[in-house]
Amino acid sequence: MNRRIPIFFLLLFTLAQTELHQLLKLPVLVEHFREHQLRDPQKSFISYLVEHYRDDSDPDNDYQRDMQLPFKTADCITAISFVFVVPSSYTIERVFATTVKEYNLHPDYTAVWQNLDNIFQPPRNA
Repeated sequence: MNRRIPIFFLLLFTLAQTELHQLLKLPVLVEHFREHQLRDPQKSFISYLVEHYRDDSDPDNDYQRDMQLPFKTADCITAISFVFVVPSSYTIERVFATTVKEYNLHPDYTAVWQNLDNIFQPPRNA
């Protein structure tokens, strides 16, 4: 019993989402061939298939009936994509950046703030 359920769903999916449901129209193909054989008893099944599937002739008096044949029209246009994602774990390593400060000072250079010590002095008693 457990095996029948997946087969049923696979068959249902296949018939609904692909053009294989056209195979269910095979009795229409056989019946239409018999109709043509009644009109022309010398017609073979191969010549019947060539006439209806290979030759793109103008619509005749049984054009509507011809369009009911399997694989004459596209009934199912479906695009399905399956995406399988494999679960995986990623580790991110923390990398710490270090900066090196470089100063390019000339030996004869004196900063402005060093000269300000001489200007700002506490008041003196006179």
